[in-house]
Parts: sequence; C-alpha cells; structure tokens
Amino acid sequence: MLRRRNPLQPFVLPAIVLIAVFFLIVFFFIPSEARTVKKVVNEFYSLEQDAKFSSSWDLFHSSMKAHFSRDRYISDRPHTFMNHFGVDTFDFHLNRPKKVKNWKMYDDTEIMEAYEVIVTKSYRGTYGHFEFIQYVYVAYEEGAWRILWDYKEE
Repeated sequence: MLRRRNPLQPFVLPAIVLIAVFFLIVFFFIPSEARTVKKVVNEFYSLEQDAKFSSSWDLFHSSMKAHFSRDRYISDRPHTFMNHFGVDTFDFHLNRPKKVKNWKMYDDTEIMEAYEVIVTKSYRGTYGHFEFIQYVYVAYEEGAWRILWDYKEE
C-alpha cells in the first residue's frame, strides 16, 4: 500500500528553523530593559574601577546629582573607598536586575519605577579581603537609564 505524503511536510522543518532564528534575533539583538539596565550598572562600576569618578557621576539620575555635587563626589568617593581601604581597585559582581514598582530614594520623595541591581564589590587591601554589598537602583530619565542609591531610613 502506498503511503500518501503530507503536502506541508517539506515546509515544517524550515518553518521551525525560521521561527527559532527569529526568537534568537529578538533575544540577542533587541535589548530588553533588564539587559540595558545591567549594562548601565556595569558601565558605572567599570568606570569606578578605573577611578574615573567624574565619568561615573555622569551616569547618575538627577536626584543623585542633587545629592552629590560633581566636585564632592570625585573627591569623596576615592577617599572613602580606595584610600581608607588601602586598595587601588576592586572586582564586582552584579545580580540580575529586578523590577521594583513604587520605589523611593528617600522616605519623602516621589514614587518611581526602577530596577534593583545588587552589586557586590570585592576588595583586597591593607585590611585583607572583604566584600561590600550595595543596592543600586536604575530609573529611566530623559531618554536614558540612570543610577540611584537608596537613602531611606528603613
């Protein structure tokens, strides 16, 4: 008995491959918010690693720029985190960004939507090896993702 061939069979495999390629392109080449946020945080801490504090300050949200003037930040940041610890640089690790709704920088500031990224900085210096964990928030402002830190009392 002759078996009848399905007329769609020659198109099934190419269709599956085409769909898979489409999803790979979307996943890898069209940046998601979370991937973009992680890149901004990575850029910020890479600049800090290289002691380019003026450039890292540029990535701050306007609320952070109001908290730290550029001059104060570029003199205070290396003094506190490099000189006191007796180190030249640090390594860092970023956790996966997590979307946070109704986030505030201070208890009495406006609510915003942000991503939370937990940053672990590792230092090896005068006082041995230790890690510093910082909760970093990233919010969209004027066409770009910007860095914020949490200053709430809790």
